Amino acid sequence: MVIKGSARGATPTDVRRLADHLLSSENETVEVLQIAGSASPDLHQALADFRSVSLGSRTRQALYHASLNLDRDDVTAMDNRRWLEAVAILQAELGLSGHPRAVVIHRKRDREHVHVVWQRVDGSTLKAASTSQSYRKHEQAARRIEAMFNLRPVIGPHTRRPGVSRPVAKATHKDWQAAERTKIPVESVVARIKRAWEASCDGQSFASELETRGLSLASGRRGIVVVDEAGTPHSIGRRLGLKAAEVTKRLQGINVALLPSVDEAKGTKGGQIRRKTMNMMARPTTPAQVDVDEREPWWTAQGYAAARKWDCVIVDFHGAELWDYGDRMELHCDGEPTDEQIEALVRNAKLKGWDGIHFEGGSPEWQVRARAEAIRQGFPPEKIGLEIDGFIPRQEPKSEPIPEHMRRRLGLATDQPDEIDHPADHPCPAA
Repeated sequence: MVIKGSARGATPTDVRRLADHLLSSENETVEVLQIAGSASPDLHQALADFRSVSLGSRTRQALYHASLNLDRDDVTAMDNRRWLEAVAILQAELGLSGHPRAVVIHRKRDREHVHVVWQRVDGSTLKAASTSQSYRKHEQAARRIEAMFNLRPVIGPHTRRPGVSRPVAKATHKDWQAAERTKIPVESVVARIKRAWEASCDGQSFASELETRGLSLASGRRGIVVVDEAGTPHSIGRRLGLKAAEVTKRLQGINVALLPSVDEAKGTKGGQIRRKTMNMMARPTTPAQVDVDEREPWWTAQGYAAARKWDCVIVDFHGAELWDYGDRMELHCDGEPTDEQIEALVRNAKLKGWDGIHFEGGSPEWQVRARAEAIRQGFPPEKIGLEIDGFIPRQEPKSEPIPEHMRRRLGLATDQPDEIDHPADHPCPAA
């Protein structure tokens, strides 16, 4: 038996949603087995009554909701009377004996499980039952129930025998809910991830093996995850039963910044995961501008397929796209650029007559590689700039004449006399 539970009911809306879930028609049958401690036989009203008692206390989460789940093979061992006995055992472990409760039985696909909602606040003392150590209490109750009704024992992390490894769940409750919603079995995803892991030796090969099996990598809240066709994220360590250090070591060659987020993956139709397009720019250190009408034939003369689009020329550039704006070139590709793309980018910059080059955008790794290639091709190191270095091309100050009033103040020679000549000081020319 597996028991899960948590405190909830902080708002009337949450209470209503809980009641809606317990009466949901997605189950084959729903039976309200018991409502104790409320005058109303209606589940919605009963849970609302439970919460109203908490308004006189400091407790925000007025209810405790738990579910008791059996293996399909054990369903025939339980009946309504035994379920109420099992609920009483869990109630005692949680310190909720005597508290009002509602018990609901769900039956779906030959599987039966029970939901219980307790009023946490004692109506006479207005004190709420503690929810600390609830996971351990769930396991202790489950082991007692298994022993009482001769059910298949489940090894729990808190009640396992000495020497037994801590069990790791193949999927969380949220994972199983996603599988029910998307119709993609968790077992199928686990099997595909396992085969991809066994067929790969590093991060890049693992990503390739996943893609051949309809899966992809994405950036999750806690690191790299696998995303299935429906956009559901899966923890690699949990699915394979591996430690985080093992997963990190295998994936250390993958740049997380280039992966789509889970939200981006979910928004992609057909399960095809969009890669983040990496936009990289190279521009001359000395401003240059070439008319758009001249750029297209220039690239064609270099042997590239090029097409004009508004103020730029788009070039089919060694498996990527290069956008030439005249004063800069932008490289658009999926992931890190290849050595061939970087070499060609720098080479064409030299052919354009650039005396220096500045690299921007993309990852720090690509900028460092581009600088090394520019040095190899003969660009002076002092005229190679990287955005990550905060490089600003040095420009010689413009030579401008000093204003006359400043020259006089500084005691410098002036181009004009200090005093203005008057006509009376000079003889008039002869008629």
